[in-house]
Amino acid sequence: MISIFIKFKHFCWIIKFLFMLSTFREKFFDIVNRIHASETLILAIGIGSLVVGILVDVFFIRILCLIGVFISVLLLFSSIRAKSLKLTPSKGGDNSPFRSYSGSEMMKKLFFDDFQSQPKSHHQKIDIFEEVAKPSEELNYKPITRITSREMLSEEKEDQNKNNFSISDFFDLDSGIYQGETEPRTEFDFLLTKVLGVIKEVLFANSAAFFWVNREKKQMVLEAIASDNVSYQTTRRFPIGEDLVSKVATSGKPEFVTEVNPKSEPDLIKYYDTPASIKSFIGVPVFFKRGTTDVAIDQPVAVIAVDSKTTDEFGQETLLLLGKFTKLISAFIKSYNDKYELLLDAELLNSIKRLQERIRKDFSITTIVQALAEESSKIIAWDFLAVVLFDEIKHSWIVKKVTNRSNEKYITIDQPIDFPDSIAGKVIKSNTYILIDDMANETTPRYNENENINVSGSLVAVPISSINKCYGALIIENCEKYSYTRRDLDMLYRLGENCAAALEVFYLQEIINEYVIIDDVTGAYSKKFFMQRLDEELQRADDSGSELSMLFITIDKGDELRDRFGLDGFERINATVARAIRACVRNYDLVGCFDRDRFGVLLINTAANDAYIWAEKIRKHIAGLIINLEGKSFSITISIGVAGALEGMKKEELIGNTSAVLGTASQAGGNVVRVF
Repeated sequence: MISIFIKFKHFCWIIKFLFMLSTFREKFFDIVNRIHASETLILAIGIGSLVVGILVDVFFIRILCLIGVFISVLLLFSSIRAKSLKLTPSKGGDNSPFRSYSGSEMMKKLFFDDFQSQPKSHHQKIDIFEEVAKPSEELNYKPITRITSREMLSEEKEDQNKNNFSISDFFDLDSGIYQGETEPRTEFDFLLTKVLGVIKEVLFANSAAFFWVNREKKQMVLEAIASDNVSYQTTRRFPIGEDLVSKVATSGKPEFVTEVNPKSEPDLIKYYDTPASIKSFIGVPVFFKRGTTDVAIDQPVAVIAVDSKTTDEFGQETLLLLGKFTKLISAFIKSYNDKYELLLDAELLNSIKRLQERIRKDFSITTIVQALAEESSKIIAWDFLAVVLFDEIKHSWIVKKVTNRSNEKYITIDQPIDFPDSIAGKVIKSNTYILIDDMANETTPRYNENENINVSGSLVAVPISSINKCYGALIIENCEKYSYTRRDLDMLYRLGENCAAALEVFYLQEIINEYVIIDDVTGAYSKKFFMQRLDEELQRADDSGSELSMLFITIDKGDELRDRFGLDGFERINATVARAIRACVRNYDLVGCFDRDRFGVLLINTAANDAYIWAEKIRKHIAGLIINLEGKSFSITISIGVAGALEGMKKEELIGNTSAVLGTASQAGGNVVRVF
C-alpha cells in the first residue's frame, strides 16, 4: 500500500512539472480548446488508461492500458490535425463522419429540419431565434436558422468568398427592363420570372410554373416557368380538365400529391410534352380583386404549380410558404392591371387626337371614315373591319369601308345591309353595341342574307352615334374566339363618338350650304348655287345658240401647303386665289367653289379657244402673286382645265370633260392650261 502511495506521489510531481512549462501549457490549452464535446469520451478513456497503467503493477493490464492510451492519442491527433487543415473529405458513405453535403442539401436542412426524419448522426444543431416582435407590430412568421457542425465554414474561406463577387451577382446588368420605359406586360413578366426562380430554388423543385385561368376559352395558359426540364409544353395552352392544375383552377383550393404514380403522370401533369418523372406536386390558387368592386372573390385568376422529382418533397410548411408568394404575385397583378389600364387610356387619347387632327386637315366623309378605320385597327386585334353609313342618294345603309387582311371571303364596299334584320342593322336601330364571342353559333347575318361569309370567330359592333342621332356602325371581327373584352368595347365606342361628332358637324354644314349662296371662306359662290346656275346657263346657251365654256382650277401641291400651314392657312390661300380669279374675269362670269381645293368658272358667251386665253390670263396673274402668311412670303401656281359646252350637253358630261382635262394638266407638272 505504501509503494502505491509513493508511485502516485511521483506521478503528481510529474504532472506538476509539466504544468510548469509555459510552452507546453499553451499547447495543452490549445489542444483542450480544439477538443469537441463528441471527443471528450476518447480523452477520458486515454487519461484513465494512463492512470491505471501507472498505479497497477500487473504487466498484462499495463500492456492493455498502454494500447488504450496509444489509440486515444492517435484518434485525438487525427481529429485535431484534420480540423487544423480544414479537411472535408468528399467521399464517404452515409455513416461517414466526414460526409460532404451539396449546396442544395445544406439549404434544405436549413429550412426543413423540423419537418424531416433525422438520420442517426453525431452532429449537434444550434438554434438561433429571431427577436420576439413587439405587441404593436404585426406578427410575421420567420424561419428558424439552423447551423450544423458540418456546415460551418472556416473564417479564411468566408473572407475569400466575401471578396469574390461582382455587380452581376446582385443586379441584372443586361436586362432590358432597365433600359428606358418598358411596357407593363414586360415588367410583369420580368418580376414573375424572378419570383418563380426564387420559389424553385427555395423549395428545391424541378419546376415552378404560373398559369392564367381563361374561363371563357376554358383553357389554362402557361405564362412563365422556371424549370430544370426542357420538355415543358411548347403550345403553352391546354384545356381545363381533370389534371392537377385544372383542379386548383376550378376548386380554388390547393392540391398537393406526395407521391405521383408514374403511370398517371401524363394525366395529372399536363404541362410537359413527355413524362418528366415527377414524384411530388403542389399547386396553389392566385386570387385577384379588381379595384373597389364588391364582387365576392370565389374563383382564382391564376395557379402556381410546383413539382419535384423527389417523393414526399412538399407538405404543410410548403403550403404556408407558397401562400406568401401568391399574395406577392397578387400585388404584382394589381400593379400590372393598373398600369395597363393607364396605358390603354393614354393610347385611346392619342388615337382620338390623331383622328381629330386628320379630320381637321381634310374635313370630308371619306377622311372621317378612313381615320376611324385606321385608329380602330391600332388599338385592338382584328382580321376584318367595316364601316356602315347612310347613303342619301341610294336612301339605304351602305358599307362604305371594308378592310380584309385575311384570305377569307368577306363583304365588299357599297353593299347594302338588311335593316334591321342584320347585326349591323340592329346596332344602328338600337344605338347599342353587340359583342359575340363565337360567331359559329350565330344565325343572324352580319350585313345581309346574301353575304356568304364563312368566318367563325368573335365579333364586336359599336354604333357611330352622337347624343341626338346614330350615323352608322363600326364592325370588327377576329378569327379567334373570345378575342374582345368590355374594355375593347369602351375604346371603340369612344372613337365612334368622336367620329359621330365630326359627321354631325359635316352634315350640318351641308344643310347650311343648301341655303347659302356665297361661301364664307373664299367669297365665291357655293357649290349648290354654282350647279344651279350651270343648269340655267346650259339651257340659256341652247336656247340662244351662244357659246359656253367651263374652267376647273386647282392649286398645285395643295396637300403640301395644307400640311405646311394647316387647314386655316390653306383656307386663307384659297381665299386669295378666289379673289385673284374674280379679278381676272368679267362681272357676269360665274366663279364658284366646286370642291375644297377646286374652283369652277363659267365663261358666258365664250368659246373654248377664247376660254384658253382667259385661262392663261388667270394662270399668269396667280403665278405672279406674292402671298404673305405666318411671316413668310411665297408664290403658288395653278393648273387649269378648259372644256366647251356643246349643244344639248348635260351638266354631268361637261363636268366630266373639264375634270378629265384638269387631271391631264396636273399630271403634266402643274402651272399649265389644257383644253378638252
